[in-house]
Amino acid sequence: MTAAIAVIADRGVGGVRVKDIADAAQISPRLVAYYYPEIEDLIDEVYRNAVDRYYWQRLEAISRLDDPRDRLANLIESGLPSGNDDMLNRALYELAVNAGRDPSHGTLLTLLFDREVSLYVAVLEAGRSSGAFALTEPVLAVAQNFVALEDAYGMHLNGGNSSLDAATAVGLLRSYARAVTGADI
Repeated sequence: MTAAIAVIADRGVGGVRVKDIADAAQISPRLVAYYYPEIEDLIDEVYRNAVDRYYWQRLEAISRLDDPRDRLANLIESGLPSGNDDMLNRALYELAVNAGRDPSHGTLLTLLFDREVSLYVAVLEAGRSSGAFALTEPVLAVAQNFVALEDAYGMHLNGGNSSLDAATAVGLLRSYARAVTGADI
């Protein structure tokens, strides 16, 4: 799977060939085809990896925290690329670009977006209920904005935008969090 992620991150979805994945994994193309008879099966697996990272792992991390402010800070920091070598994040952006051309990719992208939004909704609602947050906008709108901002900053970080680094992106997301929650995030 690591090889497939790297090839997608490097070439985009349109450039994915079984031979390239096999070469990257240093295995036979037949072995790749055995486990993934269709390239779409492989792409689905990449999406499952993204859902694991951007939903399940984040859900697990915030479930260990008690304070909604800490949960929100954790979501903010875990939604951005982890660095220049974050191949899963790069592959996910390549898949997102292709989503406009392939309805099945669009559906997968929508499902991931909705799951990420649900994480923010849960944290924001818990914070509002506990009195830690005084939301200035509807919960769903704030949650969707957080995910959209993560995605936008991630795109710039992956694209090598020299005007933005990870620390600045986190700072901007925290600034938005303070503005919409009234809490020190």
